[in-house]
Amino acid sequence: MMIVTVRDPKILSNLDPQQLITYLQKNGWNQEKQFGNSESVWYKITDSGEEFDITLPLNPNIRSYALRMSEILETLEKASGYSQLNILSYLIERLIYENSHKKF
Repeated sequence: MMIVTVRDPKILSNLDPQQLITYLQKNGWNQEKQFGNSESVWYKITDSGEEFDITLPLNPNIRSYALRMSEILETLEKASGYSQLNILSYLIERLIYENSHKKF
């Protein structure tokens, strides 16, 4: 199995924090706390008892946003068993779907 790490800052910078929140909620992650409009902390305990946590930046305009998204994809990969590309594809597909169904 080939492991691919997503590092493209343009792709990572365009990930929507709300898309990630929806993904986390649908995949058994729990929000532990939120720090204003800057970030939220999430955790998940897998069936095998392994615990994971991520700190999700809520403002895509911060300088470290792409790096933080890369770290989050890495953690999601470990916690879910899905590749970073599969997770990224899901997030992009959801974004396209939601944007195509917005009413103007």
